Amino acid sequence: MPEQDIPTLAAEAATCVPVMMPYVTSFFMPRRAGDRPDVVPDGALNFAFIGQFAETTRDTIFTTEYSVRTGMEAAYQLLGVERGVPEVFNSTYDVRSLLTATARLRDGKELPFPARGRLREAMLGKIDSNEIGHLLEEYGLLPKPHRG
Repeated sequence: MPEQDIPTLAAEAATCVPVMMPYVTSFFMPRRAGDRPDVVPDGALNFAFIGQFAETTRDTIFTTEYSVRTGMEAAYQLLGVERGVPEVFNSTYDVRSLLTATARLRDGKELPFPARGRLREAMLGKIDSNEIGHLLEEYGLLPKPHRG
């Protein structure tokens, strides 16, 4: 842009709408459908609302993924891209994510089982030869092989 045109363009061609940042407590306020603008409002051809205060049904607003998804949704709709926005990864109910987190919280150390005796045999008997024992071994929470 030619530098000499900046003052004229700033005075006559630019539109700025001042807004305030929401308070952090706004994430936790009760809300209902319609409280936030749709990502691409009806009739919008060249603008969209993105971020955690735009309305989409894919996620809870307090996540980074929400902001990314609203941006993808805006781009896909405005550019006419026939592609779905990826679904939210439901890690809360994925046992692999929970086992990975457990292993990392334990700094890679195995679960503390008694060194020997009936209690050890009873505990290991519940997980030996089933998928639970295999998963605990796979994620480093039990030694391989854990019998002995």
